[in-house]
Amino acid sequence: MSSKPHILRPIAAIGLVIVAFCISGSTTNPADVYLPQLKDKDADVRIAALRELLTSLDSRIPEAMLPLLSDEGNSIRRLAARAIGSRWWQIPKEKTESYVNALEHNLRSEIDFEDEKNMAERGIGLLTRRYDSKMFSRSPNGRWIIYERRGFPCLIDTTTYTEELMGWAPDYNRDLEMPPWMFGGNGPIEQDEARWHPSKEAVALSVSVSRRATSVWIWQHKYGVQKLNRSELIKLLQPKGKIDEPNPLTAEIKEWNGDDLFVSVGWGFEPVIGKAVVAWNLSQHKWRAISKEYQRKFEE
Repeated sequence: MSSKPHILRPIAAIGLVIVAFCISGSTTNPADVYLPQLKDKDADVRIAALRELLTSLDSRIPEAMLPLLSDEGNSIRRLAARAIGSRWWQIPKEKTESYVNALEHNLRSEIDFEDEKNMAERGIGLLTRRYDSKMFSRSPNGRWIIYERRGFPCLIDTTTYTEELMGWAPDYNRDLEMPPWMFGGNGPIEQDEARWHPSKEAVALSVSVSRRATSVWIWQHKYGVQKLNRSELIKLLQPKGKIDEPNPLTAEIKEWNGDDLFVSVGWGFEPVIGKAVVAWNLSQHKWRAISKEYQRKFEE
């Protein structure tokens, strides 16, 4: 098997960032501009250049990150470790050991820099293809791995070592939209953020809609991602077509029960709070409402 996997379309689309200059008419590759700045004496220049390169898939980036793993700035070290891990498939197998050895130094970072240690741990797991770290969520059958990349859940198929950003779309604009999967961020993936079906190749993901509202995505092998979006929720809660959009509207993973994923829903402000339970069925591939109620809380 080649050490470099085939990268599925969503990841390849991110690479359009590095050739966007062609669309705009520029003849300069952004990586050519920012890679030299990673060696600048000014830490602010280094970190600004590093942030500009975060979504680039230029093949020179992994090697350029190695010196930054020992930079004086924690943020720079963390981002360098993140960049190396996210580009695990770009690093030749014969060079894996040297990258792992470099990342192991960051594992011994000060306790105040837990985020840096987490990124180093994640990078080592991705490079060695050992996913027993808290930075990963693994399916019960061991085939599927999820980790956070660019604020999205990123899925690895360990039978082919290909990956894709789940739920990502080419029109996503990080400057305008909140990343949907920042709960883990630089931290571990908690069970409530990725809950696998106990026997089927499916996982429920807790995602953010806004800073006040959450929702749920379901990924199932061969069927892709199903998003429980706001319009779908309103249709389930108001089947007669009356549009009275509640705000905020939150949905949270409750449990798997057979083929059903139960999701608890809440909306409105006190004194009147609405609560409901909806379910997604893996066999029928559709949502249905289970229950709905209103609770009125009176002031004392």
